[in-house]
Amino acid sequence: MKTYKLLVASLVVLSWTGKVSAQNEVDALRYSRQDFGGSARIQGIAGAQTALGADISTLSTNPAGLGLYRRSEFSFTPGISLSGTESSLNGRSSLTDQRNIINIPSLGIVFTKRKSDSEESDWRSGAFGVGLTRLNNFQNRYSYAGPVDQTQSLVQSLGETAIANNRTEANLDQEYDDGIYSLEGLGYATYLIGVNKIPTEPNNPNSPLREEIYVESQGNVTQSETVSSKGAQNQWDFAYGASYRDKLYLGASVGLTTLRYNQKRIYREVDADSQTDFQDLTLTDEFTTTGSGVNLKVGVIVRPIDAVRIGVSVQTPTFYTLRDQYTTSMSSTFGGTTPGNYDLAMTPGDYEYNLITPMRANGGVAYFAGKYGFISADVEYVNYGGARFDSNDGGDSFSDKNDVIKNTYQSTLNFRVGGEYRYNIFRLRAGYALYGDPYKNSDYDRDKRYITAGVGIKQESHFFDLAIVNARYNSVYSPYSLIDNLQPVVSTKNTTNSVLFTVGFNF
Repeated sequence: MKTYKLLVASLVVLSWTGKVSAQNEVDALRYSRQDFGGSARIQGIAGAQTALGADISTLSTNPAGLGLYRRSEFSFTPGISLSGTESSLNGRSSLTDQRNIINIPSLGIVFTKRKSDSEESDWRSGAFGVGLTRLNNFQNRYSYAGPVDQTQSLVQSLGETAIANNRTEANLDQEYDDGIYSLEGLGYATYLIGVNKIPTEPNNPNSPLREEIYVESQGNVTQSETVSSKGAQNQWDFAYGASYRDKLYLGASVGLTTLRYNQKRIYREVDADSQTDFQDLTLTDEFTTTGSGVNLKVGVIVRPIDAVRIGVSVQTPTFYTLRDQYTTSMSSTFGGTTPGNYDLAMTPGDYEYNLITPMRANGGVAYFAGKYGFISADVEYVNYGGARFDSNDGGDSFSDKNDVIKNTYQSTLNFRVGGEYRYNIFRLRAGYALYGDPYKNSDYDRDKRYITAGVGIKQESHFFDLAIVNARYNSVYSPYSLIDNLQPVVSTKNTTNSVLFTVGFNF
């Protein structure tokens, strides 16, 4: 039973029910789980670059790779991503949706100073780089629709929540007068739930009265929802790397991360039965999270022989300061003997807090087949259960939510492998990556899988690369929870196809 409850907790994303309810385990995972980014060259080999070096992308993964630069470089990488979804409600009623976005996955410059072969020095070169890398693209949209029993509707959930929170007519009326702050208060204000006063002794009308929460009766309910999101998570890296005897390469960097995430949900329930008073409801909520963070990274690459490179890098946790702003409104329509329309909103929310995302550790090896190309492989360790929320005032208001994060998520290994074939000035690339499921207990497969390919042209003073990245993963969502755990479950197949190209110049 405990395992099942943890699964349900990982599936359910509740609407806002208070001023701090936005900060939950779903948010922690969203900003901790990152895609591989970088130039078209690196994305063409599925991000397997920990041991490679000499690419602008190394700033965000292993700064020791800067030590392999022999000339200064500037590169710019624009791209377009096409995100598609296929969602089904309780395993049926599949709907598709899509969104497209133009973005900049990578941008940067590296200044290199290398000593001539005639100079006697163990430290052969050093390079300083500044680069922008897109860590996450939040552009997405999915929709679903289908019938549900009235005992599994949002209205039923509102009533159960009111009972669980021991709501009374007096405090619900007080909330209505002072400003609505909870979802059950919004349901009460729009007449979807109410309070009956009945005798404590059914056969004695003169006995003291007790209050009982009731929900508005519904008939055949059809529910639908569209959830759309946009925004991105980007990182500016300032890094330095050096070469010791062209055998050992060391590097360190400071990462300054920015994020913006916006999500809007429009949820509807429509009663197809004209005999009931209830006709429909619409719940709309929208929130925006903005903020910035900082992390440190150190790395090393060893070249025991010319054909082999071995790389290791460690990134500290990223320390974020975030701000949430959100609004929620609900409208309801009634017919029958008491027709009416009601439309009210919660008091807008604005909350600042801190988030610490987990540390990351990477290891990789690359084998070079002379002038013909290379094969590179990486493994990355991330403990998603290590993410933590913290309040700005030093209080302990997030202890329960941090326990949920710890109990819901686990550590995973992310694998990346890719290769490049060289012929004269031409390059041909391919790669595959598998990012592990971060959930501890789940019957759903939520691995992320990537298939990549790319081509390039490398000349003396400039280069051009093109890459195609196909990413696939499954997600699971419930719009609300029920006490019997029979809330609707929406499963979505997510596919993103990205096309990007890099233009670079050496100087």
